[in-house]
Amino acid sequence: MVLTLVTGALWGRLLASFANRMSNAVDARANHAPAARGAYGRVFSHTTGPYLIVLVATIMLAIAYYWLLTGYWGTTIGKRALGTWVVSAADRSRLGLRRSFVRALVFVLGGEVVPPFFGVDNLWLTADRRRQALHDKAAGSLVVRTPPQLPPVQ
Repeated sequence: MVLTLVTGALWGRLLASFANRMSNAVDARANHAPAARGAYGRVFSHTTGPYLIVLVATIMLAIAYYWLLTGYWGTTIGKRALGTWVVSAADRSRLGLRRSFVRALVFVLGGEVVPPFFGVDNLWLTADRRRQALHDKAAGSLVVRTPPQLPPVQ
């Protein structure tokens, strides 16, 4: 939800621009305007660059969000609302930034680059005895209902 709110403005602006350009192309084509030839191709060529910029920005924001919140807090805003935490599968300690980055990278890139991965990743945990998704297995993490164990104060 947080990422949707943050990146939604970018995607909304891009979609509005695309719809406006496509509408103009349809009108030009319907009126047999001289510029109608190749109008659809120009719409796609003019929106490909902005699309890629917004896509890369969205991916980078998503990775940073999952990585930093999980790495520093042990949870994201959504997980915190549900009362769940991400911990090390080995000893239930804090995950740390390195493994949190691996977890975020596999989760976000897997879902963005190979869309079926997102479904497989989520379905995987239904059959896994520890209820680990594939991105949890890659990072050696586990989602639990108790906060991570902190090392004793010296």
